Amino acid sequence: IENGVLKGYMQDKLNARLMGVNPTGNGRRESYAHLPMPRMTNTYMLPGEHTPEEIISTVEKGLYAPNFGGGQVDITSGKFVFSASEAY
Repeated sequence: IENGVLKGYMQDKLNARLMGVNPTGNGRRESYAHLPMPRMTNTYMLPGEHTPEEIISTVEKGLYAPNFGGGQVDITSGKFVFSASEAY
């Protein structure tokens, strides 16, 4: 991801071969009992141009979650899954 735009996908050797692209070295194991799969080590989100108050003022119905924990990506769908450790 570069400037908020997806530029490419994380690949381990197997998925890179299946997709016909070069591996990116992102194969990781959950433990020795699991096969490697493309996984992030850390996810960081930079602040945007608007304050939290400005964003909240534009939302009619929503969920405010200031703290997250864990997280993973479903590599078949590309969906991100995070746990909210605090939410309102």
